[in-house]
Amino acid sequence: MSVATVQRISLVVGVVYLIIGILGFLPGITVPTPGPMPGTGLLLGIFAVNVVHNLVHVLVGALLVWASRAPGSVRRVNQGLAVVFALLVLVSFAAPVAEGVAINVPDTLLHLATALLTGYLGFLSGRGG
Repeated sequence: MSVATVQRISLVVGVVYLIIGILGFLPGITVPTPGPMPGTGLLLGIFAVNVVHNLVHVLVGALLVWASRAPGSVRRVNQGLAVVFALLVLVSFAAPVAEGVAINVPDTLLHLATALLTGYLGFLSGRGG
């Protein structure tokens, strides 16, 4: 896969993460849930989020959008995110909430998908033109 293709896919994933992060702050899109952590809710009634989780989504999205414009860095950014998301998946199996970040099973599955995609883009996609 060419670097240009990796850049395009990274841009799309980055924009999706930016949108998810922003939607997490919108009442009505995120349904508040009772619990020990104030500000926790379910994005689209499914995915556990809170302010920290939403900010991380915005940060990941911005990083991927930036990487999509930086051909020399796009693979390294995807490699780093693959490692972070893989660790997050492992932590989410060990503890339902990782230090202030709301995580549930649907989140874990999406984080696993992101780890696999960014891992492929960063580590396994070819070095072609």
